[in-house]
Amino acid sequence: MDLDIEFQAGVTLRRQLEDALRVAIRSGRLAPGSVLPPSRDLADELGVSRGVVVDSYSQLATEGYLSAKRGSGTRVALLPTSGSPLRHRQVSRPQRFRYDLRPGQADFHAFPRAGWKAALARALRELPDRRLSYGEHRGARELRTAMAEYLARMRGVVVDPGHVVVCCAASHALTMLWHVIGSRGGRRVAIEDPGWRWQRFTVEHAGLEAVPVRVDADGLVVSELAAADVDAVVMTPAHHYPTGVVMSAERRSALIAWARERQALIVEDDYDVEYRFGREPMASLQGMAPDLVAFVGTTSKTLAPALRLAWLVPPSDLIDDVENVLLVTGVSPPTLDQVALARFIEDAALERHLRSMRRLYRAKRDVLLGALDHYLPEVRISGAAAGLHLLAWLPDGTDERATAVRARDSGVGTHELHRHCHTRAPSPAALLLGFALPSESDLVAAARLLADAVC
Repeated sequence: MDLDIEFQAGVTLRRQLEDALRVAIRSGRLAPGSVLPPSRDLADELGVSRGVVVDSYSQLATEGYLSAKRGSGTRVALLPTSGSPLRHRQVSRPQRFRYDLRPGQADFHAFPRAGWKAALARALRELPDRRLSYGEHRGARELRTAMAEYLARMRGVVVDPGHVVVCCAASHALTMLWHVIGSRGGRRVAIEDPGWRWQRFTVEHAGLEAVPVRVDADGLVVSELAAADVDAVVMTPAHHYPTGVVMSAERRSALIAWARERQALIVEDDYDVEYRFGREPMASLQGMAPDLVAFVGTTSKTLAPALRLAWLVPPSDLIDDVENVLLVTGVSPPTLDQVALARFIEDAALERHLRSMRRLYRAKRDVLLGALDHYLPEVRISGAAAGLHLLAWLPDGTDERATAVRARDSGVGTHELHRHCHTRAPSPAALLLGFALPSESDLVAAARLLADAVC
């Protein structure tokens, strides 16, 4: 029997043999019913005394791993189901498409590798050795300072560098906020309907109740918040996901008035606002009421999700509670990457990259709009004035799910409105079509295949 064991000093031979046998049984290498070598034979093979093997067999029999019967030798026991050998759970591979029009993706081919390499090299060169230890819980001071200046200038956010919290993703920031809300006695959070389903997941994962509130052409219907009886609301006011609508000024004022009267928290998810095509920029909601609004942003659409870099600007009365959550979890992006992003921002490389990407994405959006108009004139388009996806409303009576399945079978990846968004209110069938990742020729080919799928 090959146990693949190499005895080490400092641990008894019996203990090492027992551990090796347990691993072999748990992994299934020694199957139930397998006969183990007689104690004398195994002792000779391993070069240990017979007593070591006898005692090991006895201990494992006591634990239920082995069974010994006179005349049939020592065998591996049949373990109960709850203790059966662990097997690796099959994890489904991410689905890949020839034409990937799923939303939420940037053009990874255009990632500024040279600029990022230079920023990372500068961070490695300038960072003192002592900074390679555990970093500050709120994030690297360089990034918090650079981000505070950038957000104030580009988004109208009212923020002090000490109140910027660097995190790993928008969902990470939301999860921290929900834990803070829960620790203060909050129980219910309003979410947009329709809306990004991961907002709901983060709320529920934190043990709170997600309450859908309708979104119309002017944004979240604030008048319905009172009946929802919530302690917080999470929303995408500057570019609603998935419809692309912008929250009206009247609704913004009403929302802030509601939050002030209710003493509730507004969480502003600054989704996709960097890309506008002829639409005027919209300042952050946080700038109107920094004491009531937590601001959340990420590099996932501006650079790449692989960086795992995001930021949270909570109201000043929540900053210590947020840091306490970070103290427990210890989760934050690598310090080197944080400092690299700070250098990338300070050198204006991020703004140059965004200007270039706006031109690229506008051209791709126009190609997709033209192809849809040619191949699918019966489809109504909305949400194309900004962001990286548009909403294609299907003809009346079209089966949304079946259409998406046929599209995927032909190699076109899409998201269905009702499957990939939290949607309770009545809504027609629609597909979310991202245009950032595919090439212009692929967008045309995908539109042609979509036309075949819509029937």
